[in-house]
Amino acid sequence: MSLQLRTAIATATAVALAGGLLTAVTAAPAVAAAAKYADDFNGDGHRDLAIGAPYKTIDGASAAGGVVVAFGSSTGLTTKKVGLTQSSSGVPGTPEEGDHFGMSIASGDLDADGYADLVVGADGEDVGSNEGQGSVTILWGGTRPFTSSTTTVVADPHQWQGHGWDVAVGDFTGDSGADLAVIDSDSVAVYAGGLARGSQPVPTYTGLTGPGGQLGNSEAAVGDIDGDGKDDLAVTGRDDGNDRPAVDVFYGRTGRPQPGARVTGGGTDVALGDVNGDGYDDMAASLTWPELYSAADPSGGAGFVTVRYGSESGVGGPVVIHQNSTGVPGANEDSDGFGCSLAFGDITGDGRDELVVGANGEDLGSVKNAGDVTVFRGSASGVSMSGVVRVSQDTTAVPGGPETDDLFGARVRLVDYNRNGKADLAVTASFENTRSGALWSLPGTSSGLTGSGSKVFTSGDYGLANGSRFGESMLD
Repeated sequence: MSLQLRTAIATATAVALAGGLLTAVTAAPAVAAAAKYADDFNGDGHRDLAIGAPYKTIDGASAAGGVVVAFGSSTGLTTKKVGLTQSSSGVPGTPEEGDHFGMSIASGDLDADGYADLVVGADGEDVGSNEGQGSVTILWGGTRPFTSSTTTVVADPHQWQGHGWDVAVGDFTGDSGADLAVIDSDSVAVYAGGLARGSQPVPTYTGLTGPGGQLGNSEAAVGDIDGDGKDDLAVTGRDDGNDRPAVDVFYGRTGRPQPGARVTGGGTDVALGDVNGDGYDDMAASLTWPELYSAADPSGGAGFVTVRYGSESGVGGPVVIHQNSTGVPGANEDSDGFGCSLAFGDITGDGRDELVVGANGEDLGSVKNAGDVTVFRGSASGVSMSGVVRVSQDTTAVPGGPETDDLFGARVRLVDYNRNGKADLAVTASFENTRSGALWSLPGTSSGLTGSGSKVFTSGDYGLANGSRFGESMLD
């Protein structure tokens, strides 16, 4: 369940942002529509998408990283964009080798002005003498978005902290404000909403860990699992106590989020959404490389997904899905990467979310590591194992063609970009065209994803050089 932004009417102007990654010009309407979405950065009423290239070379610094924001329109995503790096005007810091600016991306109205703000993590940022401490930058939205920014204050800073390994925005205290959660390598910090521009946000709650103690954190997701109107935070990673994959759930509560359950499964990615339409968000967590963990592996190294359904009492028991599960096209093969990315969204507009699972290492015929995504329909009983479809560059009407090491399915997101009441699939292939990267947009329909009307946006369409690995990360 996404956090709705406060409504605002604003006068919009043309945006001309220069420097760093690329030059961008966005044409905004004379009068901006009410900002309703946590990803509408310029307040024009259309949802936007931020895509990361955290391994891109900037000003000669390898893996310094950058982010492209592609603006939405009434017909969906466009090539109108803003490029952001640490050499861009208004962005603090300097591009340095291994910063990974853009490793994590989130959005929400953190200063309650009616415009979505962009949050960018750089987990490899060196700060003072602390190598790999990491940093998080908030770039403020507006009719001219991203012209100013601020960085978060880090609690207990130390080397290799990985501050900003992931970031997430949600209303964790139920006060209708957007709070920021920053995921470090071994803890979670929450910054209360209502942040003031011009100040450095200080964490309200620090060092949050799950009920099982320290978790080697990986990815986070936001949703309302127990249906109480407060956002919950799910963080997946490695249980350091037994080297097993796990997910910590922090339940939103008045005052502060509270550690709930530590459940098995996960390790790679996690997503929350209401797949059965009962008003409680359900959780999908993946383990893509099982051989790296001490865990039973039903997939033979291909990767698998564990689904747990939400309820008033929290997450339920596990339902495991892999490519040898009944109804799933294809078969388990070592290093398929099934579950490398996950997303929930209502593709068909029936009130139940679909589940999309990326498999960036999937072979298509003789083409190695071409990649694909698997789409599971939502139903009253949960994830449906009938009508499951696979989508790739080999799918009719999807632009391009499968090539070795494309890694299609690297990141996935389901959002209604064209405002027709059905979620569209955004999917990246970060190694497309010799590691340059590309983004596809597939429109949702009442019959699901058909490929018809699909678009592809290459790294060149956004002014990026070859080898940028565009699409290694994406707005959650």
